[in-house]
Amino acid sequence: MLKKYVLMLVTIISMLFFAGCGEREELTVFKEQIDNFYTEVSALETEMNSITEDSENAVSTLLVSLEQMSEQFQKLADLDVPAEFISVEDLADDAASYMYEAVRLYGEAYEEDYVSDSLIQAATDNYESAMKRINYIAALLQGEIPEGATVIEDDGTEFEPYVEE
Repeated sequence: MLKKYVLMLVTIISMLFFAGCGEREELTVFKEQIDNFYTEVSALETEMNSITEDSENAVSTLLVSLEQMSEQFQKLADLDVPAEFISVEDLADDAASYMYEAVRLYGEAYEEDYVSDSLIQAATDNYESAMKRINYIAALLQGEIPEGATVIEDDGTEFEPYVEE
């Protein structure tokens, strides 16, 4: 009889261990994907910061780097996010949208002979919004509450709005 319980206990523990390993593997893959994203974006930022304004191909180099960055942001938005970090999913989607819009506006601002300051400002605002969300994601993944963020705790209670009859 004791052997039966020991065998059942070993089986249950093994099942829990292997179920946990799948979850661990998902987290490991997610961490690697996030690390790759930050490495790529950091390299692109370094490349953009090294562009000298007076160089002949400054604008085209900037636009190519921004497009590559937008691609990285879209890859981030497309990641399968583990349940532990589900709040990251919406932030990544928003960041990708802002970055896409920034690239579009920068391209539009520089496509004419005349450089539109208002388009550049709008593009810069979108770029900064995208980067702010990426910084929020980094903070959340490190277990911190992003500066300036509002935390709303869900107690699981659902409510019906009051409707006058």
